[in-house]
Amino acid sequence: TGLPAQISANRNVNTGWNYSVSQSGTMNVAYDCWLHTISNPSWNNNPSDEVMIWLYRAGGAGPLGTYQATVNLAGTSWDLYRGNIGWNVFSFIRRTNTTNQTLNIRDFLNHLVSRGWVSNSKYLTSVEAGTEVFIGNGRVDTNSYFCNVQ
Repeated sequence: TGLPAQISANRNVNTGWNYSVSQSGTMNVAYDCWLHTISNPSWNNNPSDEVMIWLYRAGGAGPLGTYQATVNLAGTSWDLYRGNIGWNVFSFIRRTNTTNQTLNIRDFLNHLVSRGWVSNSKYLTSVEAGTEVFIGNGRVDTNSYFCNVQ
């Protein structure tokens, strides 16, 4: 898979996702990226950081933490939130919903490093993509998806 990848290696983590959403509740569609201080964590090693990249939200869904800034990455604007639930959670919330996005996760990680919030000695250990339904119903149908670590 190319993972784990140490942030300092500055490897591309190119990804694209095209999907459709059917929902009647409060939900998001997001990437969920996990960082650890060790390269090969096992199931009992909690992450040090979680980086969420929200592409879509509905029904008033909101991220954990507090608003920090608006940043421009991957050709669009994102509201950046920061919180902690036993590990740091950084959420990039796309300001306009999309059902088709390509991006390089490396850019989001490097942004957090540039703010001094994440050490570049940490490892990206996994990338997930899916939905969180908080209230009601929600569904995501994936038309195409890729994630390439180079």
